[in-house]
Order: sequence, then C-alpha cells, then structure tokens
Amino acid sequence: MPPAAQRSPPSSSRSHPKPGVVYSTKGEFNIREHYFKLLTQDPTKSMPIAAIESLSALCDATRAGTIHELMSAIEDGANALKKSIPNAISLTAGCDLFKRFIIAHAHDDPKDFEAFKQQLQANGHLFAQRAREARAQVAEIGVKAVKDGVTVFLHGHSRCVVALLQKAAESKIRFNAIVTETRPSLLGLRTAKELRAAGIPVAVVDDNAMGYALKKAKLVIIGAEGVFGDGSILNILGSYQLALVAKTYNRPVYVATETHKFVDMFPLDQFNIVVKQNIIDFNPPEGVEGATPQDQQEFVDYVPRQLIKGLITEAGLLTPQQVSDKITAMRFE
Repeated sequence: MPPAAQRSPPSSSRSHPKPGVVYSTKGEFNIREHYFKLLTQDPTKSMPIAAIESLSALCDATRAGTIHELMSAIEDGANALKKSIPNAISLTAGCDLFKRFIIAHAHDDPKDFEAFKQQLQANGHLFAQRAREARAQVAEIGVKAVKDGVTVFLHGHSRCVVALLQKAAESKIRFNAIVTETRPSLLGLRTAKELRAAGIPVAVVDDNAMGYALKKAKLVIIGAEGVFGDGSILNILGSYQLALVAKTYNRPVYVATETHKFVDMFPLDQFNIVVKQNIIDFNPPEGVEGATPQDQQEFVDYVPRQLIKGLITEAGLLTPQQVSDKITAMRFE
C-alpha cells in the first residue's frame, strides 16, 4: 500500500522543500522514497515501470479535488523523480507515458471527481501491469532472431535480452553467447551467470577484446535505457563502439526493448544527451590516476540509428524509422 499523504508542511518546509517530496495544499508524498523502495523490493523492475507505479501511488495518496490539482501533483511528482538520479532518460520515458495516459482520460470534467479519480487509479494500475508484461512479449517476438547454431554477441545486462535468450533456450534452439565483462560495473558477468543457469554456453571476454571476438558471432543483441525520437538509443557505455565494430564485420545489431522506454527527445550525438557524465576529466580527483570512477552512476552511450538493424519490441520488430514514426505519433494521442 502506498504511504498516505501527510499533513501539509509548514511554510518553512515549503520554502525549503525536502528532495523527492511532492507538496500540495492538502498534504505531501515522498515519491522519491517510494520509487527507490520499489526498485529495492523487486530488482527485476525497470525504471520506467517503477516511475509509472510511483506516479500511480501519488494519485492514490494525493487529496486533489480537481483535475487541475491532480495534473499539477503528477507534474510535480515527475519532476521530483527526474531530479533523483543523474541519468533520468529511462525514468522520463515512464513519466511521460503515464502523463499521456492521464491526459487521455481526463479531457472531460466529471461531476463526481472522487469516483473519476478512483477509476483513473484503477486504470493506472492496470496500465502499469500491462507495461510489466511487455518484457515477455518482447522475448516471444525476439526469439525468431536466434537461429540454431548461431553465436550471439552481448554487452552489459538487459532484462529484455536475457528473457529473449532464455526463451530461445526453452524453445530448444541451440546457440552460444559471447558477452563482454562490461567493466567497471561487471554487468556482463551477471548476464553470463543468468544465461548459464538456463543451460546456454557462454564465453566471457574482456571489453577490449570486442573487435577480436565479434567476428565469431553472427549478430549483436543489446538492450536500451531509452529509445529516442529518431530511432537511436541510449545504452551502457561501450555500446557505440560495439555497434561500430559490428558494422565493420557486417553483423546486424538488434535492440531488445519495451515501448515504454520510447522518449520524445532528439539528441544529435554523444555530447548532446541530457545526462551529465564526466568521462573525459582533465582535472581528476586527488588520488585518481586512471579513468573517472563510476561510483555514482553507470556511464552511457548514444548509438545512432544508422548502426541499428531493428528494434525488437512488444509491438513487433521495428526499423528505426518505424520507431521514429511511432514516437512522433505519440504527440497526437
């Protein structure tokens, strides 16, 4: 059960708001705390889903008496969540999706607002449930890309990619996987462990062996933290160079992702994404002789659309242009 909205804070609290707390004239709700609690309780939950469920919980907790008050609370909640982490692209996709859902159901001014809000909350929870089911649908569709006898190249850890390959193994498709260690996070080791548990032969290679090892694979499958308006993606650092090597070897790059990670942004390149990254640091902290530590966040890469063969989603296998068309169409929903 989401924590109930508490009494309205005193004026001093309003002038110095607590991080992650959404204030209204009738109460407060710590959406940041609720969001991180969801991720801690269920490590398989993605950031967009946690954002959707947190905003839905905010709707449950708020005492808004009009549509305007409810929309204002949701907007404040979304902004509070976006300020909670350095890389909010994936989270932003979930927030934007939920806001579009609310707007689509709030165009009329109902006479019984409480009944309307209860129905809206019920629909919101159903909406989150359908989004959670998308991963299984991605796996069902993506398994067609994995053929008997192929070797698949992977980088980092993606729940969608792992689910897809587990589904392929369950379907008795015989294949191998090469996965990079993905330093410094070592998320590739997590991927290897989960795939081996499913009986899939896995070879783990150093990140700097990417160019050497990829020639032995037939295709690349990676996940995405966010999918941009032109069909390009954001994923863990190293994904861009992997896609470049794949192009050199003429190996197709597929991205397995749910559509709730689609975000209406159009970055131009690596240095135009809305994520603060101090990767190139000419004045490192004292005592740091190597690369910039990734203690606070995992660095990410922008992969342009021309390096992507297709995106495997619950809506089907889409080209980058088809993804772009879908994201553009979202503006008019």
